[in-house]
Amino acid sequence: MSSSEEYRRYAADCLRLSEQAADPTSKAALLEVARCWHTLAEQADRNRLNDIVYETPPPPKQPILLQQQQIQPDKDDTP
Repeated sequence: MSSSEEYRRYAADCLRLSEQAADPTSKAALLEVARCWHTLAEQADRNRLNDIVYETPPPPKQPILLQQQQIQPDKDDTP
């Protein structure tokens, strides 16, 4: 089963649950979740057509720390 089919099944489950919900707030929330699942299904279909592959970006480069060199007096110059 493709991800878009799975998302559509979740959307259908939410719609079924919203029909059984007595509380208007719960019904609205379930309808919104169903809409989100449907949107994800459509996006998954578009991604499949575009053959999008996600690659993890490389880790950030560590800054190069420069140490300041101090000029040391010659050993011969000391009293």
